Amino acid sequence: MADVYDQASDTEQLFRDQALRAAAAQMPRGVSASHCRAPDCGVEIPERRRRALPGVEFCIDCQQLKERHQR
Repeated sequence: MADVYDQASDTEQLFRDQALRAAAAQMPRGVSASHCRAPDCGVEIPERRRRALPGVEFCIDCQQLKERHQR
């Protein structure tokens, strides 16, 4: 029975790793914008956010709106 559980655990780990790679591939990269690039916004993006997400272009509020519209 241990083999079935080990196989299930390995399969679950494989799916988890694939999901993490897919999420990482969608993360912004490069130089972060100092101000939000959304039209009619332009608020300053906090330094902590710019360091945490290299290549970030939107403030938190605009990013959340963008993600809601993409669904």
